Amino acid sequence: MVQSFDFFLKKRSISRIIIIFAQQRQIMMRTSLLRLLLSPIRNSAVFYMGIVALFSISIINIEYGRCSRMRAGLEMFGDVYILCAIINLIPLRFRQYVKALVFVLLFIIGLIDLTCYTTMGTALCPNIIQTWMQTNSQEASEALGLHWESAVSAIPVLLMLLLPFVLIYLRRLRITIPQSVLVCLFLTSMVSIAYDINNKRYLYHVYSRVSDDDMEEFAEYETMTHEYLPIYRALLSAKEISRFSNMSEHLLRNVQTTACDTCTQESPLMVLLIGESYNRHHASLYGYEKPTTPLQEKLEQNGRLFKYDNVISSYNLTFKSLQNMLTFYNYDSEGNWYDYTIIPALFRKAGYEVGFFSNQYTIKKRFAFSDYCEDVFMNDYELSQYLFDRRNDESHPYDMELLDDYRRLCSTETTKPQFLIFHFMGLHADFKLRYPEQEKLFHGSDYQRPDLTTDDKEILADYDNAIAYNDKVVNAIVEEFSGKDAVIIYAPDHGELVFDGCNAFGRQLQSTKAYVIPQYDIPFWIVCSESYETNHPQICQQIRNSQHRPFMTDDLPHLLVYLAGIQCKDYRPERNLVDDAFDISRKRMLGGETDYDLL
Repeated sequence: MVQSFDFFLKKRSISRIIIIFAQQRQIMMRTSLLRLLLSPIRNSAVFYMGIVALFSISIINIEYGRCSRMRAGLEMFGDVYILCAIINLIPLRFRQYVKALVFVLLFIIGLIDLTCYTTMGTALCPNIIQTWMQTNSQEASEALGLHWESAVSAIPVLLMLLLPFVLIYLRRLRITIPQSVLVCLFLTSMVSIAYDINNKRYLYHVYSRVSDDDMEEFAEYETMTHEYLPIYRALLSAKEISRFSNMSEHLLRNVQTTACDTCTQESPLMVLLIGESYNRHHASLYGYEKPTTPLQEKLEQNGRLFKYDNVISSYNLTFKSLQNMLTFYNYDSEGNWYDYTIIPALFRKAGYEVGFFSNQYTIKKRFAFSDYCEDVFMNDYELSQYLFDRRNDESHPYDMELLDDYRRLCSTETTKPQFLIFHFMGLHADFKLRYPEQEKLFHGSDYQRPDLTTDDKEILADYDNAIAYNDKVVNAIVEEFSGKDAVIIYAPDHGELVFDGCNAFGRQLQSTKAYVIPQYDIPFWIVCSESYETNHPQICQQIRNSQHRPFMTDDLPHLLVYLAGIQCKDYRPERNLVDDAFDISRKRMLGGETDYDLL
């Protein structure tokens, strides 16, 4: 009995030893796992702090698009942790060199990015990089010196320059990060990775795309940060420069091989007015309650202006809309837009003198990221020589000054027929900047909209004031050519949502009727001078007969070449708005995806 009891005690002791050993092993495993998870930060403490500080300076001091600084700060911790984890996999004897190389690279990119923003008001973008590639060191230093506004504006740059010296000092102190802080940083990094995985999907999509897609394809990626770090902006710039360099080569080959079969030069003076962000439901010409377009209404009453009541834009993005309006490319075309005949080049081949007077895209103004797509098309130095005979080189506060550009550049009489394009800044936000203060007609208090705030009503009033000022601009241009054999076409690039039955404004991606109508419904009219109506009665009659036809501006090129009497391989009478063969059953696909007439 005693023997059995001793055996029981021994067996119980062994069991306790096994349990204790297992518990200790679990503790050790958990400790080892924790050490492993924290090692990317612990093993690169100074490097980690340096990268966090470097990125933080950029996030705090640079306002990038609609990027949320708070969300960007959170995402940064996840990105820095992943970077340190990758470096932690490198053999120890090489690790210090890799960290030094990575920091120097990120520091240089961050410093350039911050300097660009401080001096020119924009972070790294393709235009800046491309311009620097075409600028010598003296020009670059003079430009930077010219743009420094004050010593205060240089403080963020000086802070960044000081950072490497601080890190060298910390490295000499062999500073370490406490365990509790390491755990907090790790947990923050995990939350960051989980929350911002969608932004990484967005970035992958941007960096991997090869076609000239519009921004609507990014709608599925709901993100608040985008390219929130200098390195992301630099990578995107490099990607876009490479992609658009290929596009530029295609465009140059295109215009060099453009051919015109025959041309009767039917219309000796053609003027195309390209408006900006013009929602026709805010024009009294189309029944709006406020008198925003009295001068156009007078032209219509006098029989000079032929108004179209069912015209839409093909995109709610300027560069996509212009590609359709000024080339024969449309949503059901095959291949790329830049392989199709470009209208200004075709008109030049047909013997027309082509003038381009833009208040948005001038070759001297090349520092806005959103303009880069248009710049490849409208502002490329070499390509411009094939597209335009005359163009303005500076933009203006208001569109009326474009008429002065025309008078200055086209002052001499010419015997050649002319095709003139006026491209307005028009109604582009911020609306209150689009008209002189003395031209203000409407105030927020004029609108009985209890659903809108006081600020919203002022925005609405500013938009209507900008339309009223645009009315004076287009009327002045019409008057300028009233004594000539001229036909004038007005076609904005797209519309704009400005509190139309809702409390939102701007351009949205929702494909619902309430959002689509304001963004795509545009005013479209043709003015024929008295001389033109006398000399071209058949064309004027065709214009009268076509005023109620459904039309989308991607077919505008067919109308333009018809009015000029140009015969070319791309022309299709069924796509010419004023031709009797015009196909009224053609689907109007917004962005090539949504059938407007089925909304």
